Order: sequence, then C-alpha cells, then structure tokens
Amino acid sequence: MTNDAHAPYFADLQSALRQHGVAWPTLVLDRNRMRRNVERLTALIAPSKRLRLVEKSLPVPSMLDELMRLARTQALMVFHEPQLRQTAYRFPDSDILLGKPMPVQAARHFYLHLGNTHFDPARQLQWLVDTPERLDTYLQLAKGLTVRMRINIEIDVGLHRGGVTDPAMLQAMLQTIRAAGDHLQFSGLMGYDAHVGKIPSLVESRNTSFNKANQAYTAFKTIACAEFSELSKDICWNGAGSPTVALHNSDESPLNDISAGACLLKGTMFDLDLLADFEPAIFIASPILKAWDGTHLAGPQWLSSLLFGGRQSRERTYFTYGGDWRGEVCSPSRIVPNKWFGVSYNQAMFSGPRQQALAVDDWLFLRPHQSEGSLLQFGALQVVEDGRVVDEWLPFTE
Repeated sequence: MTNDAHAPYFADLQSALRQHGVAWPTLVLDRNRMRRNVERLTALIAPSKRLRLVEKSLPVPSMLDELMRLARTQALMVFHEPQLRQTAYRFPDSDILLGKPMPVQAARHFYLHLGNTHFDPARQLQWLVDTPERLDTYLQLAKGLTVRMRINIEIDVGLHRGGVTDPAMLQAMLQTIRAAGDHLQFSGLMGYDAHVGKIPSLVESRNTSFNKANQAYTAFKTIACAEFSELSKDICWNGAGSPTVALHNSDESPLNDISAGACLLKGTMFDLDLLADFEPAIFIASPILKAWDGTHLAGPQWLSSLLFGGRQSRERTYFTYGGDWRGEVCSPSRIVPNKWFGVSYNQAMFSGPRQQALAVDDWLFLRPHQSEGSLLQFGALQVVEDGRVVDEWLPFTE
C-alpha cells in the first residue's frame, strides 16, 4: 500500500480511512471545507433575506443539524414525502417549503402518518402548487381532512419547467385561496431561475436572463401583494438556488427567501464561475481490489494489444470495490474509467499510467456530479476533520 500516487490532500484522506478501519466504498465529507462554504454562503445573503437550506442536496440529519446552526436558519426546502415526515420529527421547529408540487396522495399520506410531534403543518409547512387543478385537489383534501394548508404558488420566471405563466391564472388561484380561507392560506411564491447563466452567451447574456427572471417575478409578486395586501410583510418570496444565489445578494432582488444547498458540498455540476470561491467537500472513495500492468479485455489478446498497446494511459489496470458512480476521478488525477469493459456495479475497471500507480488496498477518489443522489447511496458518511475520521453520519432512510 502506498500514498505516493495521491496529492497530499488525498493521501491524507486515504490515511484517515485506513486508520478508521473503513474497507468498502464510502462517501467522505471534509467537515472543515463544508464549514468554510457555510461562511461563504451566509456572506452572500443580505440581512433582509432568509437562507433556506435545500434538503435534497443535504439529506443527512446530522449534517443539517450542523448547517442550520452555523447558518442560523430553521428554514428548509424538502422534495420527498418520506423525508418530509422524517424532517418533521427530527426538526420540529423548522419552517418547511416543498420544493416541487406533491401528488395529492403524497400530501394525504403525510397528514395521515405524521404521528406524534409538535411540528404544526398549519404554521410551519408550505405546500407548492403549480396549477389551478392541483390547487383544487389540495382544497378537497383539506376539506376532507379538516386541515388548513398553507399554499405557495410556483411561478415560471424563465426556466419553463412548470409553474404559473399567466397573470390571469395567478389571479384566479389567489381568489380561490381567499374564498377557501377555512382550508387554504396563501403563503407566497416560488420562482426557480436555474436557467440564468446556463443559456449560451451567444443566445442571451447572463444579465439579460437574470433581469428577465426578476421582472417576471416582480410582476407576479405585484399581483399577489394586491390580492393579499394584509399579508405582504409575512409572505415568502422564494427563489434562487446554488447556481444563482450569488446574484441575489442585494436588496434589488425581489426575493426575501433564498434557497441553496448544493454549493455547500459542491459536486462537479457546480463548478461555476459564480461559485468559484466554494470548495469541493464530498468525495466518493473506493478501495482498489485488483491491480496489474497492462490492459486485458475478455477475448483474444490481439484485440487488447490493438486497442491499448503503447498507450501510457492504459499502462495499469484497476478494479474497484463497486462502481458505476456518477462522478469524476479526482485522485490520482490521470486515472480514468475503462468504458471498454462495460458498466459494473460490482467491480468497475479503471486505467492509468505507471507514474501514478496504485496498489491493492489503495483508494481511488471521485468527485460526485451532485450531492443529492450520492449521499443516499453509501450508508454512513465518513466525516473527516483535521486529517482523521471524527464521526459517521447516517442519511435519511428513504
């Protein structure tokens, strides 16, 4: 076993895993980096706005404990009904906004299985609604269960992934909510602007996309304020997300409720110029099960020689404990998946040069593309701080 193939940072992670006795694929969290990212994120949030942590990107209760404390927020955005129930138990004082419209049966399931907790949905939970039809199904549910549901309306500010696009439709939905005051309460708007900056600059500049999104949001907000003027100070005007959170750092933004989460761990999908100061804080780590010189596929040797002979990048072959992860190799830097072998969840094949040779029981490190799927795949998260594993955090069970 050796650390020579890794840069010092990953050599230290490898040593930490060995010392802790981990010997299977796992996800590693750099706690110090995560904490620094929290400081960077909170510095972007104007005092007049509230930070709402996006739970799907941070689906680990102990992680949320720490992040909510460091960010001084109880506001969460939740995307999955089983996690909604778990959150109501674990964080009974939280303020929750659904991040996508739930099927009415999912909403019904939540109320029927909430159980014994002092979390009060009538005060602490906002259901996201995108159409008049869904609003009507929620109203019928509220009547049937004799509950009062807080309703946040999804608006389309340019992403075109759903939500209200027509001012007249918004007006009609607001009037429906007002007429059903015993069962529905208007709580705000949510407009997600992830498209800003992703549209090629030759098509439209970032400033133009951002200004258009804000103008659309402001127009819908004006309608809502006119209909519910008595609630204007308490309404949740939610938006942003990690890709655009840095753009909403002034009072000129129409938002008062800013969502973000993925930037705190920074998978490869968030290697964006607006997040350049944030550090990658999670890594997939897998032991090397097998290592040898050359690359040899099943079948006649001449085929492997033809495909790989004389290629420095194929001088060494490795099989990892597990595979088919959604991520990119980050250490050793010149090792790459060998796609000729095919996809394997059991033992994945990688290739690399002799100059960065790994041995059996060394570790391969990858950066996940995003945190929201990866954090639920590996069981307990290995929490590394100052060069050693200091804790293991279990993700949500579903």
